[in-house]
Amino acid sequence: MKNHLLRNLIFCSAVFLLGACVSVKIPTGTGTPAKDVKYTDPGKPYEDIKVSSADKAWLSAKTGNTISFISDCNGTADPTLQQLEGEPLAVLDKLKILKSDNVTFNGREALHTQAQGEVDGVPVKTELVVFKKNNCNYTLSYGGLLKNFDDEAKVFDKFKESFKAP
Repeated sequence: MKNHLLRNLIFCSAVFLLGACVSVKIPTGTGTPAKDVKYTDPGKPYEDIKVSSADKAWLSAKTGNTISFISDCNGTADPTLQQLEGEPLAVLDKLKILKSDNVTFNGREALHTQAQGEVDGVPVKTELVVFKKNNCNYTLSYGGLLKNFDDEAKVFDKFKESFKAP
């Protein structure tokens, strides 16, 4: 019974975190998802899940951590990298930015951010890479419960290495 409750808590927290971290509301209203994005699926224990707020998303059956990306192309607004970074982080209570570095990703300037906070009082941690390329905005995200975050961080590292925006 205790394991069942713990599993439900992890699943619910991960689903809530996924919705929170992936639901980037870029103020365009006219953008469309990118075409011809290339990447390698994270693989087991990650499983493909369907969410309307992401181009693609995966949920770890082991930890409840999530990996996802969202793109927005040809929109009428031109948000800064800081605005792209701020949207998914805005849902975290007690937000603490652990690091936010300017990096080069896919041949473009990007922000690579790690942050932690709380969602409904549950400690969580997230990692984001936001960048702009060829009239598209991209947000790659990894997140989960704080205590599980490091368990699969290398999976996200491999996903980032494989990600190629057109």
